Amino acid sequence: MTKFVLFLVDNLQWLFRLLKVDFPSLRSIVEVKMMMENRRPHSLHQKNTQKEEENTFVKSLGFQVFFSFLFGAMLLFFEKTAYNLYLYNFSFIMFMIAFNMISDFIEVLFDTTDNIILIPRPVESKVIWMARLIHISVFIITITLTNSLGSIVFTIIELGFLAGLVYFISVILLCLITIFLTGILYLLLTKIVSGERLKDIIGYAQIFFTISLMVGYQIGIRFVSNIFKSQEIHITWWHYFTPPAWFAGLMEVVVNHHFETPFLVFITLIFTVPFLSLFLMNKYLAPLFAKSLSEYGTPEKIEKQVQPSQNSNFLSFLSNKITKGSLENAAFTFVWQITNRDRKFKIRAYPIFGLIIYYIFQMFSNNGDSGFNRWMVLYYTSFCIYLVSQQIFYSDDWKAAWIFRNSPINKPGDVLLGGLKVIIIKWAIPAYVLVGILMTYKFGSEMIDDVIFAFVNTLLYIGITISKTEFAMPFSKSIAEQNKAARNFSRMIILILVVPIMGGIHALVSKVPYGVIILTPIFLIIALILLKEYRKITWEKIQG
Repeated sequence: MTKFVLFLVDNLQWLFRLLKVDFPSLRSIVEVKMMMENRRPHSLHQKNTQKEEENTFVKSLGFQVFFSFLFGAMLLFFEKTAYNLYLYNFSFIMFMIAFNMISDFIEVLFDTTDNIILIPRPVESKVIWMARLIHISVFIITITLTNSLGSIVFTIIELGFLAGLVYFISVILLCLITIFLTGILYLLLTKIVSGERLKDIIGYAQIFFTISLMVGYQIGIRFVSNIFKSQEIHITWWHYFTPPAWFAGLMEVVVNHHFETPFLVFITLIFTVPFLSLFLMNKYLAPLFAKSLSEYGTPEKIEKQVQPSQNSNFLSFLSNKITKGSLENAAFTFVWQITNRDRKFKIRAYPIFGLIIYYIFQMFSNNGDSGFNRWMVLYYTSFCIYLVSQQIFYSDDWKAAWIFRNSPINKPGDVLLGGLKVIIIKWAIPAYVLVGILMTYKFGSEMIDDVIFAFVNTLLYIGITISKTEFAMPFSKSIAEQNKAARNFSRMIILILVVPIMGGIHALVSKVPYGVIILTPIFLIIALILLKEYRKITWEKIQG
């Protein structure tokens, strides 16, 4: 991979010299960055061991190739109008480019460690920016082509080689535009907010994009079916500001030879905006972004002492009320604060709730009283709470967990129970309150009993985990362990079997007069008894 990229850079030497970039320095920096990138674990390829691997990026592309052919197969349903079909196709490609830039390459984009080496040396900021841009662009373009490979193949099969070639070129140009727009967004953010605040915003953006991707896969199926039904082209003013519409218009010109004014405007934009973006990135964006990164890597001055906040007072009040003993209280406070501050925990945990949005959307869009959607909302919420409860055991800083073994903790079960109470208070109760409000609005006040019963079943399900033979202290396990195939398989079994079974039992109980009202307190008592059993867990059952 590195040799191929350097080959391309060498053959584009004339372009960099035209842009007045110091080519020898640029080539050296790109070579080092590519070697480092090939060893970096990617979000699409999580290592199951702690050993360093090479070519991790290449290994991460297999799934995307497979999915691209599933996604591209929709082109086989092409009938007459290319515009509508390719509008959705290019929108997906653009979304995936932005998603990868935010989810996988944001750390690379804002990595300031190389500034320590490069800035003191006679290297222009333009060279540093261009090297970073080449580094990101190569992998983003590779990911883009991987995601569009199926569409390229099916376009050639269905519409011919010329259409496939135009589609290929369009994807590359769309990639340039997306990188430029994302770069402008990040530059604006660096000017508006400070370093730590910027990290928070980017973290929430990652969560938003992940949830959007999950929900989009589901809603997109409906959207595509509507595209197949409609053969009319509706171009509005906002299409002129939407790059996917430009390239969809180009495909319409190539396939159906429509040369109306809107399509000619789209073609003009295609042949000007990408190259103008490249010029602006080199001329203005590069020095500004390099300067922002140098400031971004500088520690901020602390102008005032940290004062106890209202949140701290609330947390202290809450922990004193719902915990028993100083150790459980300390564990509750510790897990609560870590889950508040750890951005990577939020990125792992919050997107889990994404599909709840889809099931709620299904529930409200269904005109009939669909019992299936009703139970899926309730018990997918339960499944999400379970998954979040497992996330508190994993951390990038898992090696710091030695402190548990070296502390005078005689009852590790108190620590585990304190962590589980955070899950219940912080996520389970708010999630079911929100779901309960929505379901009561949709189906009436009779749903309140069902929501409470589902919440109690969630507590019962968490309590049943006391039957495990091994336990782990909070944040004491590596992320690599979480991604093992066996663990992923067990989660799928829970989703496929346990959640529907719980929903089915609830549905049957709801048909029995007063069945839900009678069983709710019984299950609640059992759940509370099981949760109290966590206090009896000894160090012999603690893993690691």
